[in-house]
Amino acid sequence: MNPASKAISAIFGVFFLQSAVLGNWIPRIPDLKVSLGLSDAALGLCLLAIPLGTVVGLVLSGGIIERTGLRRACQIFLPAWAISFVFPAVAQSPLGFAVFLFFSGAVLGLTEVAMNTEADRIELVFKKRIMSRCHGFWSLGSMAGALLGGVIAQLGTTVLIHFCLVMPLIAVLGFWVASRLPQTKSVVAADAHGSSSHFSLPSKAILLLCVMPMGIMVIEGAFIDWSAVFVRTLLDASPLVISIIYSFFAAVMAAVRLSGDAIGERFAAKQIVQVSGVAASLGIVIFASAPNVGVAMLGAALSGMGVAIVYPLAMTAAARRPGTPADNVAAMTMVSFTAFLLAPPLIGFVSDVFGLRIALLMLAPIAASTALLASEATPQNAPLNNGAVAKRGGS
Repeated sequence: MNPASKAISAIFGVFFLQSAVLGNWIPRIPDLKVSLGLSDAALGLCLLAIPLGTVVGLVLSGGIIERTGLRRACQIFLPAWAISFVFPAVAQSPLGFAVFLFFSGAVLGLTEVAMNTEADRIELVFKKRIMSRCHGFWSLGSMAGALLGGVIAQLGTTVLIHFCLVMPLIAVLGFWVASRLPQTKSVVAADAHGSSSHFSLPSKAILLLCVMPMGIMVIEGAFIDWSAVFVRTLLDASPLVISIIYSFFAAVMAAVRLSGDAIGERFAAKQIVQVSGVAASLGIVIFASAPNVGVAMLGAALSGMGVAIVYPLAMTAAARRPGTPADNVAAMTMVSFTAFLLAPPLIGFVSDVFGLRIALLMLAPIAASTALLASEATPQNAPLNNGAVAKRGGS
């Protein structure tokens, strides 16, 4: 295998395994909610620990990854991300649960920066556009993880045994895959072409552009943390069915992301974002209103299509706005990623007052705002800087 193929297959594997951890976590959220006796609001408050931890991880990532290098950072933080989920499974109180999730969130922030910056560097070195496919593999990983988690849950396996069996295996595979990444002496060069790992406030030139994908990110975050609870409590679905519905969402998202480069070449960014915003809005309305599992799957499919490639398009546009690409990309990453992670806890608070259906329906106009701001996705100024393309806020 030539160096380019080896590096690209390795980074695809890193994205796949990172999201497989999340996929196993999703179908077990309802079980942990029941075992700890949490209300929707209490669960939302505990889930808030993840974005708080992630912000800490993002803030610390620059200095840590600068010392370790990208390959070593992926070798350390991808396995740590997997192992970190064993601890919430042993939590005996909501406080302990939140503390463990905070730690998971911090490791998530470090992992996100390491793997996205490495993907960006591989693009630059080998002059191959791979970021959209990286996020396609992220979606495939979350789908595979959710299906595996659903099957294990359906067998009646406890969350602790499930995670003690699966997470160490993912950790070992993650270390092996990350070890196949190319060596790099420093990540300083990466910052020069758009992969800043430090927080930067958005400038006026990209302020609306930073707001544009937030509606989409809210929908993706809601499906990750609340689709399982919704289907379990309101549609009385089994753990396996729960995992199938989320996997359907992830599969559609993966298919669109894997085709993202071809779609971007055929249609204008504004048109893609408009269609995506409408699809995400309609999808969440159908899902939240679903009287049965079949209708919920239709809503999940539309939502998955809608959230797939808006964020990559926004990052490309940010890199071509006035100002330095690194600062613009950093600002977009922090703003959109924060929205992606903060939305699920807030849904819990609204759900406790108005019910989960209403809480999810209230996301529709937020998603529609992405379509209204679609013109912001139109790239400006310089030709596409291949090193400054999309980074996930979730993936």
